[in-house]
Amino acid sequence: MEYILIALLVGILTVLLLKKIERKNIYDMHMLIEKIGKREEHPDLNDELRESYNETVKAIKFQDAQLNNSVNELQEFKEELNITYDTLLKKSAQLEYSNEGLEREVANLSNINAVARTVLSTLELDKIIGVILDAYFVLTGVKKIAVYLWNDGELELKKAKGKFINNVNLQNFKDDSEKYKRDTYKKIYLQISETIEKVNTEKIIITELVVKGKELGVIYIIEDKDKITTSDQGTISALALQVAIAINNALIYSELIIKERLDRELEVAANIQLQLLPQSLGDIQGVEVAQYFKPAKEIGGDYYDYSISDENKLWVTIADVSGKGVPAAFLMGLIRSVIKTLEFKDSYPLDVLTDLNDIIYPDISEDMFVTIFHSQYDFLTKTLYYSNAGHNPLILYKAKTGEVLEENVKGVAIGFLENYEYRMGKIKLDPGDVLLYYTDGLNEAENESNELYGMDRLKNVIAETHDLDATIIKERILLSIDQFVKGKEQIDDITFVVVKIKN
Repeated sequence: MEYILIALLVGILTVLLLKKIERKNIYDMHMLIEKIGKREEHPDLNDELRESYNETVKAIKFQDAQLNNSVNELQEFKEELNITYDTLLKKSAQLEYSNEGLEREVANLSNINAVARTVLSTLELDKIIGVILDAYFVLTGVKKIAVYLWNDGELELKKAKGKFINNVNLQNFKDDSEKYKRDTYKKIYLQISETIEKVNTEKIIITELVVKGKELGVIYIIEDKDKITTSDQGTISALALQVAIAINNALIYSELIIKERLDRELEVAANIQLQLLPQSLGDIQGVEVAQYFKPAKEIGGDYYDYSISDENKLWVTIADVSGKGVPAAFLMGLIRSVIKTLEFKDSYPLDVLTDLNDIIYPDISEDMFVTIFHSQYDFLTKTLYYSNAGHNPLILYKAKTGEVLEENVKGVAIGFLENYEYRMGKIKLDPGDVLLYYTDGLNEAENESNELYGMDRLKNVIAETHDLDATIIKERILLSIDQFVKGKEQIDDITFVVVKIKN
């Protein structure tokens, strides 16, 4: 029993001792782990354990260093990722904004193209301007707009939209394309803009309408300063280009229509004028007559005529109206009608011209007049009676003497003086005599050196061809003129009548 108690006591003490040793070992283990965690030295260890401990601490410190490096690298990488992320966010926002801007630009371009197709599909100026004004309002949201175009040398307000008020006299602005430069037009447009009513919060945008250097006009746009965007300004410029092209096309088309109408009117007038001129009389009672008429333009102001009255009198007339074209032709038609009537009433050329001047003077304008050489040849007496109203003298070849003379009596042009009394000359004609009635387009024809054909050359042709028929003389005169001018453009009407006395 006693041994059992001793054994039990020993067991208990052993257990207690083991627990104490275990607790100490656990404590030592904790201390060891704690020191390892703190990477501290442990002086209480034996040499063998201390070496292992130091190696472990050294390895842990090395791993710590590597870990710290990795953590720093990861931190730097994280910062770089954050920066990249922020940059990507900004780029994304910019791209989104740019995309919205591009979408707006694409929409604007689509709208501008639609407007361009509309305005370029019509040649009606008023319709083009109306479409453009509406387009500016819809696409840019402007408050007021006005279109000015140059018309017959003056700047003209074609159309405005919105409460557009301009206090300027546009007639003060004249278009002198030969003198004006681009800067001059800019100054004019700027000067006009200063007269346009606006408030301080508004801005005036000046958009010039120019196509290939041709000034068409200007568009004034009024908008609030804070509402004008870069996109709006781009749209305004793009529309202006389309406007200028469309307006220029419309103006060209309008000019072509007017020109075609004028050409048709001129063609009709020219045909009427040619129908009024008499055809060749041929050989009448021993007198040959040949004529030539070529206006410098479609219709001219020159006029010739001949007719027979009382079976014994041949009237020959040649005339030149100041100016050219339709007005001159109309006046010449009137002159012809009056002369035709007077030839049946009056006895001699001076009476015809005096009565003609009395009739025409009250109605003829100050800037127009008519020169006329009017004559009457009496078949019975072989005498030419003539009177001159400011026209070229008659050229006469006298067969008996071989001379080429200028026959004339002075007198003022029809329409110059009121109640003017004309004088009359007379010539006894013989077989072989040649008479040349002409306008100044003949003797004043110019060559490439601006030299005039002149009277001497004309007289020489008459002298050299006097023995030929009237028609051949006419052809020789034309040949001489052609050889002299050498293809230079005709600048004045050329009209002449050749009369040859045969017997």
